[in-house]
Amino acid sequence: MGSGEKKIVVVLTVVLIGLIVAYVAFQPKPVAVGNPMAKMGGEQTATAGAGDPTCSTGGGGGAGGVATQEFGKKGAKLEIVAALPITHGCHTTTEAELKNAYGQYKSDIHLTIYDLFGSEGQAFVGKNGGQRAVIFINGKTSFQLNGKTVTLERQEGMSYQPSDLGPIVAQALKQS
Repeated sequence: MGSGEKKIVVVLTVVLIGLIVAYVAFQPKPVAVGNPMAKMGGEQTATAGAGDPTCSTGGGGGAGGVATQEFGKKGAKLEIVAALPITHGCHTTTEAELKNAYGQYKSDIHLTIYDLFGSEGQAFVGKNGGQRAVIFINGKTSFQLNGKTVTLERQEGMSYQPSDLGPIVAQALKQS
């Protein structure tokens, strides 16, 4: 092989290596799939919607979680308790819908929202159960709405829509 051919082989090798590096560098990064409850020593059941790419991984209250939010008086007609992954920016629509429902029925609702990643949220789900995220209304997480069962657990859009919360709260108030 002559020196001209060797130069061509070297150039082609460098180009090929460059193409491989560029290909690997620009591949989509896999979304981590996991159960945040496993990180906090709670229930470790895999759930649908785990690793939701729409949730940010930052923001919020850091390692200790976001402070628990409480609205209304204990002993109201409806006791609504939610454990949501607030620290990670998930379930913001659910949080807003819960606050909206409280705003409509202030005298009838006691609302507590725990950060699922805070110590109080961990203690709550450790004692009461729930997967990934959970909302209890007078101790229940499943409701009949428009002829279907809606379960207020897991990821928004999976077992419930945030827009289900207002009608479920109104229905629960009528039944209490």
